[in-house]
Amino acid sequence: MTTEQTDYSVNLNVRTKFIFSTSGSASSLVKHNDAIRTLGLNLVYFTLADPVTPEGYAALVRSPVARGAAVTGRGGLKSTIIPFLDDVEPLALKTQAVNTIVNNNGRLYGYNSDAIGLKTALMRGIEASGLDIKTAVIYGNGGVSGVAFHVLLELGIKVTMVGRDPRKVQEKKKQLGLEHLADFKGPYDLVVDATPISSSPDFLRATGLSGLLEGCKMVFCHNMPEKDNKTNYLEQYCVENKLYFIPGKWMYNAQLTKQYRLLFEGYTKADGSPISEQDILETWKVN
Repeated sequence: MTTEQTDYSVNLNVRTKFIFSTSGSASSLVKHNDAIRTLGLNLVYFTLADPVTPEGYAALVRSPVARGAAVTGRGGLKSTIIPFLDDVEPLALKTQAVNTIVNNNGRLYGYNSDAIGLKTALMRGIEASGLDIKTAVIYGNGGVSGVAFHVLLELGIKVTMVGRDPRKVQEKKKQLGLEHLADFKGPYDLVVDATPISSSPDFLRATGLSGLLEGCKMVFCHNMPEKDNKTNYLEQYCVENKLYFIPGKWMYNAQLTKQYRLLFEGYTKADGSPISEQDILETWKVN
């Protein structure tokens, strides 16, 4: 298993524990390790660039050197990892998506912090924009789509799901126990993009997407190419077409805070004091 090449270095000892991630991002490796080092914790964040199998990843995270892991949406891992965990919280089972795993003495616990992240981002965007959002469509059927369904229904927004492969969309809805919800036609007030297509300058060629964007009021983009100093072409489109855009970082910041509170449970700072939510916000420079 490898990570993107970077000159970053860390200190290890026999008590060091690893927090693994499937993001494969070199920038994430630097960002997270800098924050962990600021808190004085004997932990190392390590990103895997190679594709991983759910059973292989679970075995790695179960090893004695692991504290836990972040699970990204690559290859549907958020859903397929679930059978290989020992305990999974009800929310993660309901959304069929685990994005955080904690290793407590070799027992793996699965959680979902994406839901609170997405809810925070959507509520912030709706409040700031002043727009009346009554209907939404989720584009894509990966791990984030189940979370989006749950959050939108919780917010009282009528929601449906579409994607490039209608068969996979129906399979996802069945997996979530939502096949009874009737589909309805747009235009939709809100488009939730749960795919990585915003990284491509040809994103409008994605099946059905351009039709969803026409007539909508607001767009949420889960993907964050800007995190690695790359262009977010969907954001660019929204600016040019005067659509209210909710960036993925609003979700990311909120979910990261919950994720690290789970991973840091039982840990203290170098001075022996507990790690607070404010400590996480400050060390990760969350805004």
